Amino acid sequence: MAYPKPHRILFALALTASLAGAQNLTSKHASKIITVSDAPDPTAKEQSFQDKRFGVSFRIPPGWEYSRKDGHVSTFHQDARSASPGAQLRGVAILDFNPYPQSTLAGALFYYSVEPHTTDVECAAQASRFTPATAEPEHHKDVQTIGNVPFAHGHDEHGGICTEARDEVYTAFHKRACYRFDLAMNTFCAISSGAREITSDQIHQIDSRLTDILSTVTFEWEKSGANHVPVPDPPPPPAEQSTTSAPGVL
Repeated sequence: MAYPKPHRILFALALTASLAGAQNLTSKHASKIITVSDAPDPTAKEQSFQDKRFGVSFRIPPGWEYSRKDGHVSTFHQDARSASPGAQLRGVAILDFNPYPQSTLAGALFYYSVEPHTTDVECAAQASRFTPATAEPEHHKDVQTIGNVPFAHGHDEHGGICTEARDEVYTAFHKRACYRFDLAMNTFCAISSGAREITSDQIHQIDSRLTDILSTVTFEWEKSGANHVPVPDPPPPPAEQSTTSAPGVL
């Protein structure tokens, strides 16, 4: 049985309360109104995320919270459908406000995960594009550079009556491990909810917020002492040829 996602419950309840208040509805629960801000807290500050084990860092803007564990405010393998069961969630940033409170936006999440002990073919396959009609994978859309590293880029979206989940997928293979980023957006169907369907421009704006986080990603595989997937040292320059023959060599 599938359960609603925590961030979806939060945004949906806030929207319901807002619409109910706008219609002057009264009940014994009228005083218990759940609200979600439409802007980040003015006192919020940028945060830094660092995964020392795998040498990955990125910055989290004000108005986003992050966690290193799944299940509290995120459901990684439901949002990242093409991720392998062996993929390990290393961090997730969650949008902590709703810039479009009257829309069907339910949440936005930035996932970072690593799958050790895999192959380059399996890693690239995770960025396959899934068509909404058939859910059949196609070749990944393109290749994009993140932190000077080329990543396969794919797209996935799905839902029942309407599109309820969108995911931009980025994968790269390095030394037997698959590094993956998911830019996930969740919405709900406007039917009978009173909400306005999220617009293409609003979707683009949320995508831009997620992409801004992606643009801050850096890899520190060359840093000595870090417990991460290593990058081999460059080969030493060829030794100079001696003009003097070794003893016993003509």
